[in-house]
Amino acid sequence: MDKKIPMLDILRHDVESSGGDFNQVYSALKQGIDGNKMRIMRSGNTLLIYTIQNPGLAEVHISTMDEPKKLIDSVKDLYQSMLKAGFKTAVSTIDNPQMLRVVQNAEIPVKVQQVPTTTGKPQYQIIMGEA
Repeated sequence: MDKKIPMLDILRHDVESSGGDFNQVYSALKQGIDGNKMRIMRSGNTLLIYTIQNPGLAEVHISTMDEPKKLIDSVKDLYQSMLKAGFKTAVSTIDNPQMLRVVQNAEIPVKVQQVPTTTGKPQYQIIMGEA
C-alpha cells in the first residue's frame, strides 16, 4: 500500500513547483471552503480542488504526488465521485499536456481547446463530462 502523504504537503508541492505562494493559495482555499464555494476530494495522493460554478458545473484543479500509473486510477475515482455528487461537467485550464493524457487514459470524456496566454506557454481548457 502506498504511503498516504498529508494533504497540505500535496498542496505545498503543487503550489511551490509552479512558482506560487503557498500561504496566499492556502488562504484563498480556506476562504473558499469556509464560504462553501470550494471543496476538496481525495483519492490516493491526488486532490481534486473544485469551485462550484453552477449546479452540475465545477471548475477543477488537480494536485498530486501520485505515481503516473496510480494517478490515472485516482483521476478516474475522483471523476466518478464528482458524478455521484451531481456534477455533469468539470472544466479546467492546464499547461501540462501530460495531465490531458492522464484524463484521456482514465477514460473520461473530454473536449480540449487551446486558450490564449500572455506568457507564450501553451494552455488548454479541458471540459470533462457533458459540455
